[in-house]
Amino acid sequence: MSIWFWCVLDYQVDLRVYVKILTMARIYTLIIALLIGATSFAQLSVTVENSEICAGDTTWLQASGMTLYGWSDSTKLDAVTGDSVNFSTTTPGIYSITVLGYTIFPVDTDTVSVTITVNALPSAAISSSAGGVICEGSSTELAAVSGLSSYLWTPAASLSNDSTDTVFASPTQLTTYHLMVTDSNGCMASDSITIDVLAAPSVSILSSAAASGNSICQGNSATLTAAAPTAASYEWSPVGSLNDPFAAVVTASPISSTNYTLQVIDSNGCSASATYQLGVSTTIPFITVEREDSIICFGDTVDIELITSATLINWTPSNTVDNPTAKIVRVFPTVTTTYTVDVNRQGCESSVDILVEVLELPSINATQSSNGAPICLDETDFITVNCPACISYTWQFPNSSLTTTRDTLTVSPTVVGPNVIAIRGVNANGCEASETITVNVDDCFVGDPFPPLSIAPVEEPSLEIITRSNEFEFVGNAVVESLEIYNLLGEKIYALSANQSTSVKFPTEGLSAGVYIASLTMNGQVMVEKVYVQ
Repeated sequence: MSIWFWCVLDYQVDLRVYVKILTMARIYTLIIALLIGATSFAQLSVTVENSEICAGDTTWLQASGMTLYGWSDSTKLDAVTGDSVNFSTTTPGIYSITVLGYTIFPVDTDTVSVTITVNALPSAAISSSAGGVICEGSSTELAAVSGLSSYLWTPAASLSNDSTDTVFASPTQLTTYHLMVTDSNGCMASDSITIDVLAAPSVSILSSAAASGNSICQGNSATLTAAAPTAASYEWSPVGSLNDPFAAVVTASPISSTNYTLQVIDSNGCSASATYQLGVSTTIPFITVEREDSIICFGDTVDIELITSATLINWTPSNTVDNPTAKIVRVFPTVTTTYTVDVNRQGCESSVDILVEVLELPSINATQSSNGAPICLDETDFITVNCPACISYTWQFPNSSLTTTRDTLTVSPTVVGPNVIAIRGVNANGCEASETITVNVDDCFVGDPFPPLSIAPVEEPSLEIITRSNEFEFVGNAVVESLEIYNLLGEKIYALSANQSTSVKFPTEGLSAGVYIASLTMNGQVMVEKVYVQ
């Protein structure tokens, strides 16, 4: 039967006490063993997993060879009894661990001490040359303690290197970088740093020369304006042709084409830049004017063409120009107007004045003897035109027209209903005005038609009347045997008989304008037609 004794020794007791106790115990055990005839002693041994560890790591210790075990340094062991314990500490140093072993039979005790070295962890601290904030488009130097065995940075995408003690980080957004380091003892440590990214200020350059192709004429200036809402400071270069290189708005007066650079800095210290090329031209654009006429009548238009090397055109006044920025335009002024045309080519300008004279139209009105009341087919209407400035008139009838200098005319329309007559008067300048008169005709006669009523018009055979400037031609579908012409007084003024053709002509030269009655005989039948001599 075995008897077990558990012995827990406080590590803080002086080891010399342990030695004395163990020595005495072993003497007594030897005496007892001799008395009972024991011939051998147990041997205590300890196996250590790792005799050198890093701070914070754990290693196990395994005791064997005896029955009972007690361990010293209970604050760093997970147990003080038993054959196996775990050792761990975050404090670097060299530690001595003593185990006391005991057996009942043969009665024996023994102690063994082992040494464990605890190495300090390396420093993984990270420093940033820009602190925790950088501007968009810039970078910062991240530095760790040098001299360690290995370095591993993540994420590596925005780093210049991922395995050195110093790297350059160029993130485009808020990023946390992690570092794992290993020293010569194999001890590892990690750290991280977060870098925030501030947006760069937006910047662009506006120019008064943009409308002229970003160019000015030599000797002129352009205004350059910084479009940078968050900018706190401005710096333009080159400075030689600028009035103030540190202003938001500058005047540029280069003698040759120049590339200007603007750098702005916002309140966060972030910067951005923009460039602008300002061209310089020395060629003045030429202008030649081609047009149909310089004098027009009220209501007319005139086409004007500019022959020019300019690329930018501007007509003023523009309200009577169909396209005020074109080289070929149509103008329609209502009063005499001088147009100014400004042209520009690469900033060099020229201009020309173009006069268009507008003439007034003649004043015209007309009266009629009927005052608009209906007339019969054998009646006339006497029309009088009042246009003091007119020198000629064009009378437009429903089926014909007459151009004459006469301002009066007797008309007798042959068509029942309203007959609209347009009268256009022209003055010495060629300007025209018009008036209309309506002659209303009823289907009636105030007297006997000519020839007498006993000669009735017939529908058959058919007859076509061709009107020419100095004659009428009557064309039938049968032989026209005779032709008689009567005026409205019943007087026969023309006669033709024994005709053997299907057509006959009636000359009108020397006749007064007015209505005439034509009586034609075809195949023994009589046809009566009314004709009008202009």
